[in-house]
Amino acid sequence: MFAWATPDYMLQRMTMQQIFMYYEYGMEHEENKANILTNRIAVGLFGAKDKPKKAKVTDDKPDREAFKKAYGDRIKRPEGGGA
Repeated sequence: MFAWATPDYMLQRMTMQQIFMYYEYGMEHEENKANILTNRIAVGLFGAKDKPKKAKVTDDKPDREAFKKAYGDRIKRPEGGGA
């Protein structure tokens, strides 16, 4: 999974719980990679329909007054106007 995690390194510097956690996270990562690869192959070779990706939609508006109050003296504006 990672080049630095040789068996000697793991046995000398990690607890058994850390080794098991490392292994479980590594296997989960490899499964995710395999799923992604399989889906990409299915789309590329067989024309399988890919689920459309949704854009993140947020209605968050910046609080300009609070921002000016907190950082107003640090804001540097260009000469000749600006926003």
